This record gives sequence, C-alpha cells and structure tokens, in this order.
Amino acid sequence: MNPETVARLREAASREDYASMARLARALYDSGLGPREVLRECYGADFPEEVFVIVGAGLSSLDLLAYFANQPWQLAVPPEQGGPADVPGPLDDTERLVLSLDPGLLPLVQIPAATSAGDDHIVCYRTEELRAGRPTAFCLRSAAYPYSEVRDAESTTIECSLLDVLYEVHADEARRLDEESRQPWNRGAGSVDRAEVEQARASLALVEELRRKAAGRQEG
Repeated sequence: MNPETVARLREAASREDYASMARLARALYDSGLGPREVLRECYGADFPEEVFVIVGAGLSSLDLLAYFANQPWQLAVPPEQGGPADVPGPLDDTERLVLSLDPGLLPLVQIPAATSAGDDHIVCYRTEELRAGRPTAFCLRSAAYPYSEVRDAESTTIECSLLDVLYEVHADEARRLDEESRQPWNRGAGSVDRAEVEQARASLALVEELRRKAAGRQEG
C-alpha cells in the first residue's frame, strides 16, 4: 500500500464514520501490519490482550450476553478472517451517541438487562486510560437494545477489565437461571428449563476460558 494513500486515509478517518475507519484499517493491513499495530495506528493507544483473545475466538461465534460494537472489534479482525467488515452493525447509532456525549469513550459491548424492568449497560474503554496502559472499564446505562438512548450524562468507572465485567454478568445469569429453575412455581409457559441453565453455564465457561487466555498472554 502506497504510504501516501495510507496518510490520506488516516487524515480522512473519523471515529464518527465507521466506513472511514474501516478503510484506514484495511489499508494498514495491506501495508503489512497486524491487528495490534492496526488498532494502535487507528486509536493512538495499545489495546489489552483481552481484545485480541476475544477477536481470536471469533466474534460471530461467541454466544454471550453482549452485543459487540463495531469499533474497535471489526477493525481488529484481519483480512484472513474476513475483516474489517464493509458496513457497520446495528450498534453504530449507539456508538456515535456515546461519542457525542464523551469523545474519550470507546464503546465495547452493550449488555442487555437481566429483566425487562432494568437498563442495558454500555461498557467502554477510555482512550486516555489506554494510552496510560490502563484498560479500565467504564459504564453507561442505556435503554434496551436496539433503541439507542443513553441514560447517563457521565460514565461510571468500574475499576476492572471488560472480561471481568462479562464474567460477573454471566456468573449472575447462570446463578439466577439455576435458582429459578429449582423453584416450585417454575412451570409452564415462560419457565426456565435445564437447557437454558446449561447454555448459561456454557457461556460462563467460555468467558472463564477467555479470561485465562488473556491472563496467560499478559503474563507472557
């Protein structure tokens, strides 16, 4: 890839426009960079191992209680795995809304509420924290997916990693479903069956495995 072309795409790239970021990422891959270098060039920060462990597991195959944002995930998918995607997915409006509220935030996932009465949560990184080597998670409350309405004007610091957040979410869900399945009133339409419990346990086991892989790479 011609360096002048990369420079032109870099100048035109904007986080508010997924297509421009995807074009830049593809050009960077074409110039010989790998996913870590591509994200560093796109966002000016090094990303933690958990990002690459999740991408390596295959975003489309992950059966988790989370809707993945377009950025940075699609930009971290190398061409040999079919990325970066040409068009953004359904969270594009939510991502741009969060960016308009706080340009320092980088939305990662939207986690659906455990009950219909609750709010979804948008878990983010903060770019300045990444540049300081701190992959701290930040959270915003939002209306239920796919309706993009952010409840908070300011994010809340969670003081843990994305995979830690996902672990807690899936552990709570597995525990909730297991307890509900054992209740005497759990019968008929809308009841929790053992298949749901087993699926929740499988999702929790997947998050545990991703956490182990990320920790192993970080130590290495």
